[in-house]
Parts: sequence; structure tokens; C-alpha cells
Amino acid sequence: MKTLVLCRHAKSDWPAGVEDIQRPLKDRGVNDSTRLGKLLKFHDFMPDLIISSPAVRAHSTAKLVAKQIGYSKEIQIESEVYFGGLADLVQLIGNLPNGSDTIMIFGHNPTMEQAVRYLQKSQQMFEMPTSGMACFENFADKWADFIGSSCRMRWLQVPRLKRKD
Repeated sequence: MKTLVLCRHAKSDWPAGVEDIQRPLKDRGVNDSTRLGKLLKFHDFMPDLIISSPAVRAHSTAKLVAKQIGYSKEIQIESEVYFGGLADLVQLIGNLPNGSDTIMIFGHNPTMEQAVRYLQKSQQMFEMPTSGMACFENFADKWADFIGSSCRMRWLQVPRLKRKD
């Protein structure tokens, strides 16, 4: 079974004079990332591989979640998660290492929203808020087959649900 978690970066800041790729997280983004990482840890969730966009806000989100769950491997940076669109993300997923059964990808909208609709084979609008995570699974043995077949959304987590605690 293959499991894929698509994650949108946490709430970021827009400081004057800072390029988009260098935008940092706001305090709320740091808090949401940490809180969601703790929730994943509580449920014993551990990916085999974490991939992130090279953008500071996405990579920072990935690092905060990784720290909370105890993920000690290097986070893999893939430029197409930032610079590409849905087609590039789908190609990346189809080429993931088959020895890794559970993978998290930290990226950006609109691509994350489009990918959720693509994996659900749905044209219905879907909003992926900052720090949102959508988990998909299917019984594929290879990531190339994961992309070509129907996936089941296992869970969806958004930070505002967890902020109520």
C-alpha cells in the first residue's frame, strides 16, 4: 500500500523587499506546523520520505513537522514542487522511489488543491488552507500505479480544527 500526504505550507509573512521564494513563516505558521506535527506524532505517523519545495515557507513547515514526529532523515528538496504545476507534481509522484511506502510533500496552492482534486478524480472545488494536509492511499505497489488508479482520501487535517484544543 502507498500513502501520500499532500501538505500546503503554513501561514507565511510578506515582508517588504523579500522575494517570494524567501518568504518566512509567521508566528501562527510556526505554531500551526508544530501543533500538526504533534498530532501526527500522537497517531504514530512516520513517513519514509519527506519532500519539500525549495521555498523557505514550505521547507520551514516541513522541518517543523519533521522535528515533532521525530523524522531524522534529510528532507528532499524538489524544485518542481515550487516552480511547476500539477503536471510536474503528478510526474514527481509517479517517479517516487517504490521502496518508500509513505511520503509527505510540502508545497503550495494552487497546485496542492489541484492535486487533491486530481487524486480524487473530482472537478469539485476544494480549498487547501495553509497548513492543510490531505492523506491519500491505495493498494498500488509502484508510485506510477498510484497516480493511474483511484485513491482513497484517508484523512484531511486543517489547523483551525486543532487550534480549538
